[in-house]
Amino acid sequence: MITKKDLLRFVPAISILVTSACTSHPPSTASQPIIDMHRHAPLASSFESDDGPAATADELSEQNVVLSLVSITSPMQAEQWYDGATGTFILGAMMPCPRNLAERYDCFPETDGLPDISWLRESVESGLIGAFHEMMFNYDGTPPDSPKMAPYWALAAEFGVPVGVHAWSGPPPGRSIRANPNCCPDYDGDMGNPKHLRTVLQRHPGLKIWLQHVGSDGNASPELWDETLSLLSDFPNVYLDMSITNSLLPVEAYEAGLVRLVDAGFGDRIMLGSDNVPLALILGRLSELEGVSDLQRSAILYNNAADFLELDGETRREHHGR
Repeated sequence: MITKKDLLRFVPAISILVTSACTSHPPSTASQPIIDMHRHAPLASSFESDDGPAATADELSEQNVVLSLVSITSPMQAEQWYDGATGTFILGAMMPCPRNLAERYDCFPETDGLPDISWLRESVESGLIGAFHEMMFNYDGTPPDSPKMAPYWALAAEFGVPVGVHAWSGPPPGRSIRANPNCCPDYDGDMGNPKHLRTVLQRHPGLKIWLQHVGSDGNASPELWDETLSLLSDFPNVYLDMSITNSLLPVEAYEAGLVRLVDAGFGDRIMLGSDNVPLALILGRLSELEGVSDLQRSAILYNNAADFLELDGETRREHHGR
């Protein structure tokens, strides 16, 4: 995930790029409904943020985002966001959060960084929680197939809950919540390698997982690309987003990664994820990529996520204004 502090580091560049995206090169997808598969409510440690559900819903509406997967960090926050914009958000429970040096967790602090399994089951059954997102195995240093995660995977498989997994090795020290010197003493970037999900998927072959931040290491880690493509090939229920890659990495790295996925036959698995980066920047970049067709853009912005989330025909027609 990315924090406001991260965005402040990029304010000059983002301001220029957003202005360019909004004025010089209007996106060809301006009337296209969008599903944002990767957003966050404020962390439990920063509830003073003014990025509440109403303000977020207004921001998304301006960009024609009709649905967004938003992570929450406590039962209280889940109730706040569900009541704030029912129908706009699918709420995802963030887990497992790392134990910081100050003995404070950034999500579900009352239950040691994991949601209470009984509360989570009740919340899934009631519709309050519709996803597990973001699964932060690298931050916590926990393997995805750890015994402590087994009941959560089983619950997701039982109810068909989509699971967003922080993939690849980042963020580097000093970025995101790792900018906090108390954060993440057990951080292990290898836990973001998609290979660690294979055992889980073999145990629950129908589990719906989307890999987050695909391509965010660029070409620095060939193994991550190999394992990502291998998992996509072996499990048709695995999708992905390219958050951070689609915004803060050089646009050449983003285009190369996107084209690589499309050429490998996975153009129907790529979904839009913002990770709270301004959408105008992401949409502007996507609209200008020469190696991506309009049909592929529409798939990334809406169709692939609609398929992954198994949206019914009535919902899709409503999203398209029909």
